[in-house]
Amino acid sequence: MAEPGANRVVIGFSCHTGWAAAVAIAGPGDAPRVAAKGRVTMATTFATGAVFHAGQGLPLAEAESFIRESEARFTGAARSAIEAFVDSLRDGGLVPVASVVVAGGAARPLPALEAILRSHPLVHSAEGDLYRRVIARASEACALPVTLVPARDLASRVAAAARLSEERVLSILAEAGKASGRPWAKDQKDAALAAWLGLVADPIAAGRGASPRLRLLRGQPDRA
Repeated sequence: MAEPGANRVVIGFSCHTGWAAAVAIAGPGDAPRVAAKGRVTMATTFATGAVFHAGQGLPLAEAESFIRESEARFTGAARSAIEAFVDSLRDGGLVPVASVVVAGGAARPLPALEAILRSHPLVHSAEGDLYRRVIARASEACALPVTLVPARDLASRVAAAARLSEERVLSILAEAGKASGRPWAKDQKDAALAAWLGLVADPIAAGRGASPRLRLLRGQPDRA
């Protein structure tokens, strides 16, 4: 008999301007495998994806409208891509139960748009926030509860949740990546660790029955 929850998968996402790497992790928490990998494309060029950069050259009202409309368009594209990814997992007999989005470093609340557009670092922060938010909302629309986890210390967080050494976590990650084939760069590794964390930290994902909904953080990483 299969282990309870053995067919459940969590999808991890690592976001960039215009796209996100997606990795689905399945299996027991101490021996997970990469069930699938994919890419969620929301914009095909930097010019169309870097909306806050583009907004710097527009009057404030036009910039606000352009960014809002772009975000809605990105969310629609992300939802379609995630739906297709989820359908492919289900076609393989797997049950997607949650998603986890990798955040950047320590986040601070962003100021008003006018202040953002005057600051190049804030423009980058705002775009990172936007794409994490887009993926989170699109995941929710696909009935996947979402949480956001900081990129820092991902391996140690997984180790603590799975009750493994960090060295063992990294070894399992390397083995899973090798078995999954290319691409297996930092984005895929971070997405896989995030999904693994969701798999072992959430009772639903681990197949242990009901649990509270995973917390959706609107672009604000957990500071814990």
